[in-house]
Amino acid sequence: MSFLYGDGMILQCEETIHIKGEAMPGEWISVHIAGQEKETYCQSDGCWEVELQPLTAGGPYTLMIASRKKKLIYKDVYAGEVWLCSGQSNMVTTIAGYLRHNKFKEENIFESKHNMPFRCFCVEVLKPPFNAKWNRWVNRCMNNYHCIRQTRGWSDCTKETIHSISAIAYFYGKSLSRQLQKPVGLIVNPLGGTVEHCWIERRILQRECPEILTDWRKNQKVITWMKERVNLNLGKDSQDRNQLHFYYSGYCFEAFIRPAKDYVIKGVIWFSGEGSAQSDDVELFEKLQELQIRNWREAWEKCFPFYYVQLPGINNERESGKGIRFYFADIRNSQYRLLKKLPNLGMAVTCDQLLFQHSMDHRLVGGRLARLALYKTYGNKDIMPCGPLPHEAKLRDNFIYIKFDWSDGLCTKDGDEPKTFEVAGEDRCFFPAKARIEGNEVVLSCPEVPVPCWVHYAFGEYPVEANLINGDGLPAASFEEQIDLIHIKI
Repeated sequence: MSFLYGDGMILQCEETIHIKGEAMPGEWISVHIAGQEKETYCQSDGCWEVELQPLTAGGPYTLMIASRKKKLIYKDVYAGEVWLCSGQSNMVTTIAGYLRHNKFKEENIFESKHNMPFRCFCVEVLKPPFNAKWNRWVNRCMNNYHCIRQTRGWSDCTKETIHSISAIAYFYGKSLSRQLQKPVGLIVNPLGGTVEHCWIERRILQRECPEILTDWRKNQKVITWMKERVNLNLGKDSQDRNQLHFYYSGYCFEAFIRPAKDYVIKGVIWFSGEGSAQSDDVELFEKLQELQIRNWREAWEKCFPFYYVQLPGINNERESGKGIRFYFADIRNSQYRLLKKLPNLGMAVTCDQLLFQHSMDHRLVGGRLARLALYKTYGNKDIMPCGPLPHEAKLRDNFIYIKFDWSDGLCTKDGDEPKTFEVAGEDRCFFPAKARIEGNEVVLSCPEVPVPCWVHYAFGEYPVEANLINGDGLPAASFEEQIDLIHIKI
């Protein structure tokens, strides 16, 4: 059975639940919960599965799984909304780190009591890929995919337990819990420094992107920083071609996704891209982010909602020193374009935030992700799900008219004219454009470009001057588009 089963767990409500396990071939298994009793027998391959009818949100329930020789009893079980929260270091940053960076007092973020259970299952690794050498025992565990610690299981998100939980995940779940008045369960399994190919099944990479699997240690498509960290962590074992590491292509799928895929979830929230922004191969990033979502949905056999974060701004020299180049603008644009490629997506914009040692406002990010879920997944149409997204750009009388979705109350946060819009011709040489707001449209003019073909907005590494927002104060997405060719439906 999945390692996620335990006392206090949250099971996904209002959806069919498949419970799977292993036993001796031919052995009969019975499953009891909430008045349901299902029986099956173990197949010749040692696997069994039962299907439970959807559970009504609430509880507590007791789940009992029994064979002739063994009985498992899980107590204090609730049915509610279950979300997987994953990605890299900004999703890893805990409430303790959030409090330390932002100097907030605990009473400003904690509620003394939740009306419904709000619980979290945090996946803790045996040895994080920090800037240190591992011992040989850890290396051997990595080779057997025994990289997860014995966790504390499901725990209530209370003031006493919350400090080690992802801040973004906590604020996301807190918002859902408060708005839905249902039990909420978060499965939190991010890992710092990982990129998209770490989270994709190897068979998918072999079929769709084999170039990322070729001689990983010398592969030019693998970020140099990752190779250096692997060499440091593994020490002499890094020369062993059979030695594994979190950063190898496909490893995180096998370690964190495959063991969880039989546990029913409502959807995923995801924050990553910072690592990929150290490479100028944006086409590879675009391909991998789409492959990852398709792969995960295939694993769960469900086109679940996938809500992700468009990268914040970055001050290169402040973050990493002179001479280090990031491609945040290009990665943001790839994340924006993803909205057109797959269904059931949502993007939380954070280009108004500065990424510096993970000190961005994680409460704000969690809240923006929750807006997407509340509107798109749970049907709360009284909520503005996101900031302005470009819908159409047309050239008329030498002016460019850009229409936006989610633009009620379109304005600027500082009262000035819209900034950071730029226009280019076919040569893609961009010039600053003068912008004004007319109703829910932005109108651009740029005398330097007589035949405008391209427009972009908030396209710097740290677009600090970008100021376009809607009436709810949500920032417009960073984007680049060809004029007359913008068509997004969210």
